Amino acid sequence: MQNNERWLYLMLAGVVTLWGLNVVMVKYLTMFPPLYVAAIRMTVAGLCLSPILWMYRHQLRLKGTDWLLIVGVGASSIALHQLTLALGVRFTTAGNASLILGLNPLATALLAMLLLGEGMSWRKGLGIGVGFSGVLIVVLSQHGSIEMNGWGDVIMFSSMLMYVTGGLLIRKLTTRGVPVLLITAASQMFGVLFLWGAALVEQPLSYYVSLEVTPFQWLVIFVSGGLSTAVGSMGWNYGIRQLGASRTAVFLNGMPLASLFFAALFLGERLQLLHLLALVMIVAGVYLGSRQISARGIKPKTDVMTKA
Repeated sequence: MQNNERWLYLMLAGVVTLWGLNVVMVKYLTMFPPLYVAAIRMTVAGLCLSPILWMYRHQLRLKGTDWLLIVGVGASSIALHQLTLALGVRFTTAGNASLILGLNPLATALLAMLLLGEGMSWRKGLGIGVGFSGVLIVVLSQHGSIEMNGWGDVIMFSSMLMYVTGGLLIRKLTTRGVPVLLITAASQMFGVLFLWGAALVEQPLSYYVSLEVTPFQWLVIFVSGGLSTAVGSMGWNYGIRQLGASRTAVFLNGMPLASLFFAALFLGERLQLLHLLALVMIVAGVYLGSRQISARGIKPKTDVMTKA
C-alpha cells in the first residue's frame, strides 16, 4: 500500500470517528427540537465552509447540469437525510436505526455499480459483508434484538438512501471536473436553505429565538457543526473523489462502534469484550472493501484548492 493511500485511509477513519462522536453530541442536544438542532448545526458548518466559495469565486460559472447536481447533493445528503433521520428515530429503536444506517456501504456499492459503472469485486463484497456483521454485533449487544417498527424503519431506510444518493451525485460531479471542495461548500449552502425552510414551516422564527441555549450547549453545537460536519464533509467528499463512492462508503461501518466508544466515555454506557470482536470485523471489512486488488495504489488527484 502506497503512503498516499495509507494517509487517505487514516483520514477517512478520522472522519468516521468524528461522525461517531457527532452522534453522541446530537444525543446530548435532544432537549431541543430536531429540526432546530439540524438547521443550526448545518448553518455553523455552512459558515465554516463559506470561505471556500470566495476562493472558488472565479469557478462559479458552472454548467446548469452541474448546479442541478449540487442542489441535488444539498437536498439529498444534507437536508432530506437530516429530516428523515430526525423523524425516523422517533418511531423506531436506536438499534434498528444503527443497523439500517449500516446498510449504507452495501446500498452504495450496488447503486454505484448500476448507475456509475463502478466494479463489484469479490473482495469488496466480502468486505461489506464482514463489516456489516461487525455492525450487527454492536447493535445486538446493545439492544438485544432487532424488531421491525413499521414506518419508523421505512423512514430510516429512506434516510440511508438519501445519504447514498448524495454520495453518488458527488462522485458524478467530480468526474465532470467540478472541484470537490466547491461541491462541499455549495451543497452545504443549499442544504441549509432547505433545512431552515422546513424548520420555519414547523415553527415560527419567534419560537426558535425564544429557546434558551447555555454556553456549553452552544459549544457542542459549534463543535458538531464546525468540526464533525464541515471538516468531516470535506474529508469524506475528497475520499469519494479519490476512491469512488462504494469503496469510501465501506468506512461507514466503523461509525456505530465509534459512537459506542464515545457514549461509554462521555455518557457512561457500558463496553463489552464482544465489541473487540466487532472492532476486528469492522477493520477487516474496511480493509477488504476499500483496498484495490491491484498493488499500484491510488494516483493522487488534485484540484486548484488542494494545490495551494
